[in-house]
Amino acid sequence: YACYYACVLHALRGEISTAQRYAKRCCVLSEEHGFRQWHGLAKSVDRICEALLGESSSAFEDIRAAMDEHHGAGYQLGITALYVLLCPLLLSIQEHEAALALIEQGLATTSRNSERIFEAELYRLKACALILRGSADAGIELLHKASATATHQHAKALELRAATDLAALRMEQGRREEALKLLAPVYGWFTEGF
Repeated sequence: YACYYACVLHALRGEISTAQRYAKRCCVLSEEHGFRQWHGLAKSVDRICEALLGESSSAFEDIRAAMDEHHGAGYQLGITALYVLLCPLLLSIQEHEAALALIEQGLATTSRNSERIFEAELYRLKACALILRGSADAGIELLHKASATATHQHAKALELRAATDLAALRMEQGRREEALKLLAPVYGWFTEGF
């Protein structure tokens, strides 16, 4: 459990090599002790990390196979993190429709199994996909929804991600003061390291 969520945390922070080390460790422990749920999840994160590092030519097939292994074992929990990690990879290669479909699958899973830990991030990623596709107004609305969801859940890191994206959009629109008003309160909450 700890190794899996450590690999997810490091992947979200952009520390892909560290994330991959935790994912591989989780796979080894899962194989040793017969933890099929954690094996499928960690294997998926490992493949996502390989793709992000450009180390796999068959990344998407491997990721899909690992996710299918997880589903095939009958597990429902822990998978929303995979949608969150895979979506930016799809967006980076301009697969907007595939990213949107994946996000919808993630949101449906969230509703079905009540695993809402990444709900705000799924809304944020959907907003990013819509903005990249040219639907800025819908994207802005979803960024507000992502922020509100994160605020309600007391998920400050996810709230900061949504506020940062929203502020960046306002900056692009030449609305600097509004961007500052959106970002400053959330950013000001973080004092660690100052």
